[in-house]
Amino acid sequence: MVAYHDLYDCRVDQWQKAADDWVDLARRSSSACEDIRAQGKKPLDDHWADATGKQAGRRLEDLANRLESGGDIMKGVAMVVDALAHSMGLAQRTLFHATELAREHGLSIEDGRAVGAYTGAAPVGPNVPQNVRDAYTKELGQTSEVNGLIEEALREASQADAKASAELDKLAKTINVSDTSQAHNEILVEASHVEFDILRADIPVGKDPHLVRTWWDGLTPQQQKDLMRADPVTLADLKGLPPEVGRELRGPDGKVDRVEMVRYALDHWDKKDDLDYGALGNCTNFVSSSLAAGGMKKKIDPWTGLMGDDAWGRQSGTGWDWLDQHAYHSESWARAEGLQNFLLRHGSKEVPRTEAQPGDIVFYEQVAPGTETAPGETHHAAVVTSVTPDGDIKLTQHTSSFQNVSLDSREHIANRNGGEQRIRIVRPEPDWY
Repeated sequence: MVAYHDLYDCRVDQWQKAADDWVDLARRSSSACEDIRAQGKKPLDDHWADATGKQAGRRLEDLANRLESGGDIMKGVAMVVDALAHSMGLAQRTLFHATELAREHGLSIEDGRAVGAYTGAAPVGPNVPQNVRDAYTKELGQTSEVNGLIEEALREASQADAKASAELDKLAKTINVSDTSQAHNEILVEASHVEFDILRADIPVGKDPHLVRTWWDGLTPQQQKDLMRADPVTLADLKGLPPEVGRELRGPDGKVDRVEMVRYALDHWDKKDDLDYGALGNCTNFVSSSLAAGGMKKKIDPWTGLMGDDAWGRQSGTGWDWLDQHAYHSESWARAEGLQNFLLRHGSKEVPRTEAQPGDIVFYEQVAPGTETAPGETHHAAVVTSVTPDGDIKLTQHTSSFQNVSLDSREHIANRNGGEQRIRIVRPEPDWY
């Protein structure tokens, strides 16, 4: 359990510096890996084909794999440390707010608790004047409010400390991993989930609405914004926040409820799709289903229904996959290129990465030639379900199924395996209703 004075005096900036240092180390490891493959392994394969050359090539490839895996593991360390720094910053701000309120109310802090003139000596008896009773009642409420904030601050700090410590201990045991798939799809993904869990636990779920409002008002505007981008679903369900927070989280125009869209994606990321789209994959079906869960209305052509070139939606099918794949949904429902172009024709807009928000859609467009996907074709879609305080965009997707994984890390692998990708982030803003 983190103690009052430990939190009050902690240097949050040092954790943030440590996170930045780990990011830099991860970049250096990835760069060294690429150099070994480009400047070492490739020349060997091209010009030294005998047994000795092949053995040297295998050794270089193993070294490159270990550096690539190490880079991903270090990214995981950076994620956890960054979440720890942010969580401690929130907790410390809440603690400072509690001490500010204590001073305003004429209370003092002793042994990490607020105390007042009547603490431990409640005025009782029939001869106590009414003004004394009133002062006691008022002080009791003020003391309870301050101590509630102190307890919340220490809870936030303690959960962050425990979660981060446990995950960093696990990451420390993963050194010298040579399986790049394990490092990327297991170790790094778990670290990303722990990062999200730490941030989610900063929110005082189940607490008295008055305490929630006092907690929220004590945060800086940037901290409020960071939490709204990191976990809109938990915040939207919280009782006690100002109504305008909920409106901003869900979307000011009321056309697509971004909270419900993200909730669907987070709840269904590992659930089987009810219709298999075969070679198309189910990534765009998953995104369209998330949009539908957020309330986006169908657009049906009056003459051709969902088969028209300017339609979006899906209808109940026959249960025969082949027929349902071709006749009961629009092209824009199941194809990434179709959905992207349809949205951009109908009021939606592309936004830069720095402005990404939960409820936006990420599209992958092929840039490099010589792959199975033609240059210029958009071939993958995913839902933005979180943006961490350091600006890392988290995706949730199908084909393959992942929840809250880093766009930066997924893009890196896509570039390596399939050639250069262009990432487009589109904000759904339908104009047909």
